[in-house]
Amino acid sequence: MASQQCIARCTRTASSLLGLSSSLRALSLSATPVARPAIQTRALSSAILPLASYSPLSRALSRHTTPLAQQQTRGMKVYSSIKKRCEHCKVVRRKKNKRSNGYRYIICSANPRHKQRQGS
Repeated sequence: MASQQCIARCTRTASSLLGLSSSLRALSLSATPVARPAIQTRALSSAILPLASYSPLSRALSRHTTPLAQQQTRGMKVYSSIKKRCEHCKVVRRKKNKRSNGYRYIICSANPRHKQRQGS
């Protein structure tokens, strides 16, 4: 009984060793060059993205999107008391009419960070 178990165990390990050696032979390095695809992708998602860009849905969505290369325009700082910060700053009054006094602005041609508006 023990000998039959030993024989069965030896045949199992021998068959697994044969499978392992054939796998290693297939993975071994050889001097023959292997043909590889011209496009190398780093991830599966980057391989799929160019294919997805041809769909009609993505083309329809791309028409309505704004370009990403627009430069961000900064807003004005709002203060209750505005002051000139350099010799290039100018005080400007705008939007004045009968009912309201309008707003006072500081506009600077040298440094756009100096833009200010007087709060109400």
